[in-house]
Amino acid sequence: MDTGQSVAEVTFTAFDFETTGLYPATDKIIEFGAVRFKAGEIIGTFDALANPGRAIPAQAGAVSGISDDMVASQPAVAEVVPKFVEFLSDTVLVAHNAAFDLGFLRAALQEAGRGDIRNSIIDTVVLAQRAFPRQKSYGLQNLVESLGLARGTAHRGLDDAVMCMRLFQACVEALSFMGEITLGEVLT
Repeated sequence: MDTGQSVAEVTFTAFDFETTGLYPATDKIIEFGAVRFKAGEIIGTFDALANPGRAIPAQAGAVSGISDDMVASQPAVAEVVPKFVEFLSDTVLVAHNAAFDLGFLRAALQEAGRGDIRNSIIDTVVLAQRAFPRQKSYGLQNLVESLGLARGTAHRGLDDAVMCMRLFQACVEALSFMGEITLGEVLT
């Protein structure tokens, strides 16, 4: 990958998962959301519920609004993850608090008997700390609100992925005040 390439020439995929809890070793993905974009234009989306093979804890369901009934007839996580990885293809990945989502993706890949992804990854928490120092909170919803970005439904995979994309674009704009910005300047 050419890190000297203009960000405007790179294809990115912002993604977000909703899960049954906080721990990839014991919890599962229940919703995959992703948006592929280039030069600020959405060129594809991925939105899929997955059956975690167990009941969704009440606390997780309260956060995402996803219920056992909603996932009962959905494919298992191991069936969805190959399609999700295919959607990612060779794009540069963008996630808010990337370590969280990557932990779940790696656990799902391992469960499905697949190897790890090799995509470059940008964490919008780290990028936002550079672009917008001294924020009270670097949570996705708080940043979207404080920066006046268009909001979606919080804690739903695709909407959070779109908000992550918008945050990424706002960071790029803030960091490129002196001209064009390269991929190397935004990789975290």
